[in-house]
Amino acid sequence: HVGMADVNSFPVAVDLTELSVGKEEKKSGRGLFGIGKSKYEEVEKGGGDDKWKKHATIFKLGSKLGVKKTIAFSFSKDVHVEVNYEESPTLPVGTGLSIQQYDISGIEDFANEMAEKELGPPKVSLQFELDTSGLTRLVKAEAVVDEIVTVEEEVEVEDDEEDEKKEEDAATVSEEKKEEDAKAQETKQEGEDEEKEEVEKKEEEGEKKAEGEDATATEKDGEANDEKKEEGDDKIEEEKVEKKKKTKTIQKEKKKRHVRTLKVNSYNVGTIRPYSPELMAESKAKLETLAQADKERMMLEESKNKFESYIYHIRNRLIDDEELVAKVTTEEQREALRQSAEDAEEWMFDDGYTADLATYEAKYLDLSEPAEKVFFRMAELTARPAAIDALSKKLNKIEELMTKWATTMPHITEEERREVLDKVEEVALWIVDKNEAQEATELTEDPAFTSEEVPGQTKRIESLVAKLMKKPKPKPPKKNETEGVEKNETEGMEEKNETESLEESSQDESASSEPEGSSEGEQEEGKAKDGEEATEPEAAAYGEDVKEGDTTQEKEGDEL
Repeated sequence: HVGMADVNSFPVAVDLTELSVGKEEKKSGRGLFGIGKSKYEEVEKGGGDDKWKKHATIFKLGSKLGVKKTIAFSFSKDVHVEVNYEESPTLPVGTGLSIQQYDISGIEDFANEMAEKELGPPKVSLQFELDTSGLTRLVKAEAVVDEIVTVEEEVEVEDDEEDEKKEEDAATVSEEKKEEDAKAQETKQEGEDEEKEEVEKKEEEGEKKAEGEDATATEKDGEANDEKKEEGDDKIEEEKVEKKKKTKTIQKEKKKRHVRTLKVNSYNVGTIRPYSPELMAESKAKLETLAQADKERMMLEESKNKFESYIYHIRNRLIDDEELVAKVTTEEQREALRQSAEDAEEWMFDDGYTADLATYEAKYLDLSEPAEKVFFRMAELTARPAAIDALSKKLNKIEELMTKWATTMPHITEEERREVLDKVEEVALWIVDKNEAQEATELTEDPAFTSEEVPGQTKRIESLVAKLMKKPKPKPPKKNETEGVEKNETEGMEEKNETESLEESSQDESASSEPEGSSEGEQEEGKAKDGEEATEPEAAAYGEDVKEGDTTQEKEGDEL
């Protein structure tokens, strides 16, 4: 292990007894309240009685924190558990040895149930934890009994009956094969006898010829026997591959585990004990009261600091901005501010030393209200003219925009532009009235209007202009595909001349604002009136005209 680790400073042991015996010892006082050493010695020496007892050191001196240990034993009675400190040189003198005690019940009932099934005593497991704070506690208690049971399982095995049948078939085939071979041999022997008789009658040449025929017949018989042997081997291999399987039920032993979670009742003895729920609630209430007192104390200190800082703020402004203060105050007002700062400082170091939070907040309002009025008038001396100047510039821009729209955005009517200009005039009159009222007001008094009121005067105008900017341009007029047959040539020529003159005047008025392709559109209108059909390029030209018009409209809105 590399690095540092927290370790246990005191060894911890566990004592186990039967639950009834443990309760009796608890009543008699043995092994409790720090008097536990004699009990350990008695256990080590054998005691003198035959009562069931167990002793184990679960966490030794210097063992790591944050670990768990389990002790296991076989027993059929309920158990009493004592977790105690062991005697150690590191343990302070006079420290009580008892940490916590547990009554573990449910073991006896579980053991009786298992006895009815003719099973042995349960194996009890107790798990203890030494947490990172060095506290030991029981975290798990359970009893376990293993039972060997016989279960039936279905498994796949080879079919023996099928194998026997195949073996009988193979034996039958073998016998038939032997009979055929014997018959063939007899036939062959008869042929040979006949050939011998013929050979004796022939000459030596006939004998040689007969010998050649015998050799040929022998080779043919050998080949036939080899083919039959190969066919038999193939049949045997196919029979081996095609072996069938069947499901068979067998009996098998398996381990069945019975687990029972035990009931644990914990308690403490001795002078030092954990908090009860009632004591815990009382302690939490005390902590909340103390936390509230700390919060109020911090708020009071902040209020004191703010009050004292504002005293110095008044004095510094009266000195640093003396000329500006003189413009917006009278001598009496300035003297009143100086006196209020001195009185506040005197009160703070006298009665204010023991004053509460509410008193300081009230004193701060009395000190700051008259001073804030003076400081506000000082700020408005420069902020108000700057706001009026910005508003006037915005109104001029709106008037210029309306003049420009008369030529660049003819689809916005004169009445709509006039409505915007009327509102501009209303705001301009408001500026004149407010300036006159401010001129009639002394600088040492509250202003007639403030800089915050100025920007809001153009809100209605801006919303109206934004609405007009979103107004779409009208679609170009549809072109006549055919002209009436009843119109004579003279009327057609007159209409053409009128259209050409309108085109020329329209080009002169809007040459600077119309996008490219507008002249082509006008020429196409004249052609349509002459009876010519509109083409796709002309429709595209109108579409570009509408798009470019919208872009111009957006740019003008950005300028506003």
